[in-house]
Amino acid sequence: MTESLIRTATHAAELLVWSAATADALPMARQAVLARLEASPDSLPELARELRQGPHGAYRGALACADVESGVAALRRGRNLEGKHPAARRPVAFLLSGVGDQFPGMAADLYESEPVFRDAVDSCCAVLETEGCDLRELLVRPVQQPGSPGNDLRSMVRARQVPQGPLATTRLGQPGVFVVEYALAQLVRGWGVEPAAMIGYSLGEYVAACLAGVMSLPDALRLVWWRAQRIERLPPGGMLAVALPRDEIGPWLGADVDVAAVTSPFQTVVGGPVAAVTGLERRLADAGVACQRVGAHHGFHTRSMEPLGTELTEWVRANVRLAGPRIPYVSNVTGTWITDAEATDPAYWAQHLTRTVELMSGLGALWRDVDPVAIELGPGDGLSSYARHHPACDRIRLPRVQPGLAPATGLLTSLGRLWVAGLEIDWTRFTNDCPRSDS
Repeated sequence: MTESLIRTATHAAELLVWSAATADALPMARQAVLARLEASPDSLPELARELRQGPHGAYRGALACADVESGVAALRRGRNLEGKHPAARRPVAFLLSGVGDQFPGMAADLYESEPVFRDAVDSCCAVLETEGCDLRELLVRPVQQPGSPGNDLRSMVRARQVPQGPLATTRLGQPGVFVVEYALAQLVRGWGVEPAAMIGYSLGEYVAACLAGVMSLPDALRLVWWRAQRIERLPPGGMLAVALPRDEIGPWLGADVDVAAVTSPFQTVVGGPVAAVTGLERRLADAGVACQRVGAHHGFHTRSMEPLGTELTEWVRANVRLAGPRIPYVSNVTGTWITDAEATDPAYWAQHLTRTVELMSGLGALWRDVDPVAIELGPGDGLSSYARHHPACDRIRLPRVQPGLAPATGLLTSLGRLWVAGLEIDWTRFTNDCPRSDS
């Protein structure tokens, strides 16, 4: 028997906001929040809801905290919580990362605390289970959360020490990341945050295509799962992040290594067969050029993927209904806005697998043509780390989130900082007072 219940979600973290009419008055508004929290430490959720209802001034501050103790400490310090400029309404861009930061349990806290996120994960996992891919427990079983990398060059090129477990494999890691990113997008859209544009990195473009209506959710999931299994059958390969710009790396590559991704003005990712990548790594080290292996078992976005190209094209043609995008997003292949003709061409999705990810060009198109504030939706902040190195990026466009935050706190920190910059959020939907049906 099914019983309908009214249920208020208990957030894994709370978002406190405050504001003032002038910059000088903003610290006083923060002190008032601190005083209330210290006076009534048991009322953190109620205080957070009250503060979000406003009214709000032009100068804003925000803090995401998992408990009263950390909230009080952060409010007392007051560092990096408040905007130096008045909020200005700007469009929002979703940044959708590729694989690399995934880990078991990466959906656990949001799955427990956010009904919209949980429903989206369940819907995705139900489709995948019919295809023989059982991910749910791997994604939602709580585990100790790893820290996130920084955004300097050393962090970008070092191996990320993330205990990925079974998600290190292509066949589970890729669909796992897709599920989490899609569910995160549904969650923030449920809060009234709609993207004016999107950019996905590698696998992230599949999430962007699904959100834009290029392919349905079931079709996208089946395609990602089919593709991941076929990739895993290809000969092993490797990838290397190199601290050289694209126009300087060509003479180093040799016959078998290709540029896989252009991830910053001073870093290029290359890939190819294991022996060729190992040889390149040795030569770069001997020459004193900084480089680091990327945690990949294949040479993604290189000629190493070409044996799968024709089969992928034909599978998409036979099994996926494609449509033009309803939300603009940037193509990895061209580094500019995807066209209807590209999105609906089955061969495009093979090109996406075998060609260079033109990330820097794509970010340039995003910053230039849309001028958005941006939020990364994924298990880490890897794409944000790359995006901040684009010359057109600044703290207003893409505020940095402190490394080491749990996923829920990190998401709310991003949301809060974008609200400080001017993002409009439907706070009534954010509280998640909604009907639930439980058996």
